Amino acid sequence: HCMDKSKKLSIPKKSKSALRSLSLTQSLLLASGITIVLLIGVYYLGQIKGFENIRALFLERGFIQYLITFLGAWSFAISFLKQREINWEKAKAVETKKHFHWSLKDDVDQVLNKIAHAVPGVERTRLFKRIQRAFIAYQSGMESNDLRDALLEQSERDSENVELSYTILRVLVAVIPLLGFTGTVLGISNAVGNFSSVIESAKELEQITQHLGGVTTGLAVAFDTTLLSLLITVPLMMYTSALKKREDELLLEIDEFCEYEILDPIFQEKSKEKHLADIVEQLDQKVLDDHLTAMSKTVQVLSDLNSNIQKQQSMFAESLQKFGEVSNALLQVSKNQEFWADQIMSLEKTNNHLEAIFKTMETLPEGMKSVLIKTQENYYQNLIQEMDKIINTFEAKDSKTSEKLNAYLTYEEELMKALKQTLEGIHQRLSQLNPILENLNKPVTITLSHQTPSPK
Repeated sequence: HCMDKSKKLSIPKKSKSALRSLSLTQSLLLASGITIVLLIGVYYLGQIKGFENIRALFLERGFIQYLITFLGAWSFAISFLKQREINWEKAKAVETKKHFHWSLKDDVDQVLNKIAHAVPGVERTRLFKRIQRAFIAYQSGMESNDLRDALLEQSERDSENVELSYTILRVLVAVIPLLGFTGTVLGISNAVGNFSSVIESAKELEQITQHLGGVTTGLAVAFDTTLLSLLITVPLMMYTSALKKREDELLLEIDEFCEYEILDPIFQEKSKEKHLADIVEQLDQKVLDDHLTAMSKTVQVLSDLNSNIQKQQSMFAESLQKFGEVSNALLQVSKNQEFWADQIMSLEKTNNHLEAIFKTMETLPEGMKSVLIKTQENYYQNLIQEMDKIINTFEAKDSKTSEKLNAYLTYEEELMKALKQTLEGIHQRLSQLNPILENLNKPVTITLSHQTPSPK
């Protein structure tokens, strides 16, 4: 994935070691040129009256002065090239910040390509590489804290590279004073050696005075090498410290830019997502609690409805049983009525038959007529007695049937009242259940608020 990004953005593939070797070669060539120009300038400057000491300081104190001059020129050449790179990178960083516009919805490839086309050469800057690393890590699905750790690791690596880039300068700053001390030791040693030889060979004071020039020359070498090394080292240390401070400030600006422009939006988005997830979780819990409450009330209402329905079923079963008994009683009454109708028809037939007999008895003798009349009276008396028994029996049965019918009608009235009360209770329970179901069906509106943290 990283290789694809580099190919797509046409990032230079020159290695860091090649860049360092190129900078080292440039600094050596520049140092050689500076040394030659400086020595030629000092030589001609020494021709002017009053500047003889400067020529002597650089040209007349042995090879150590030349070595110190070259190393000093090399140090300043490295510092100059580094300053130029820092200024160039600072200018590119300003342009990069000006053209950097990114939100989480934007395509990171387009953002990087836009910066690369708007700011030529930006691919070699540490800021662009840091942005590119952050985008690649973000696209790979890295978590926010891991992304922060990756950028922190890159920042530490850049700091280590900066420290390594000053290694040669630190060595040169340390070596130049040592060369000055070496020249001092050599000069003093030469002066002491010359003075010893003068004392051994000279017999008179005039000879000693004539040979003191070699001693003073050695002392001049000793002091001038130290002076030259100090004159080069002190400004070089100040210059190097200023460069190091500027480069550290550049790295700090890169860190702050990545923190506020890349990490903060990602962390804010993650914070919003987490806040939304917490709200959704709370909402889910609330909806679940509401559903459980509604389900509990619904089960209670349905349980009451079920008990009422079972009660009505038992009452209807009892009503059907009583209706069967009343139906049987009414059927028996109907049978009794048919029986009575048959008896009345039989009596009418018997009465007609007797009337016919009486008409024929008028021609019979008196004795036979009285016997027949008495027989008829006995028959009628027995018939009346039997009829009374039957009537009493049927009246008793009709009375029981009437009582059953009245009891059934009373029960039906009570059943209707109970049914009405049950229906009213069901309607009341349903009216209680309806708002609960309507409330569950209503959409839930969530208002999210997020405060953007102020920059530190």
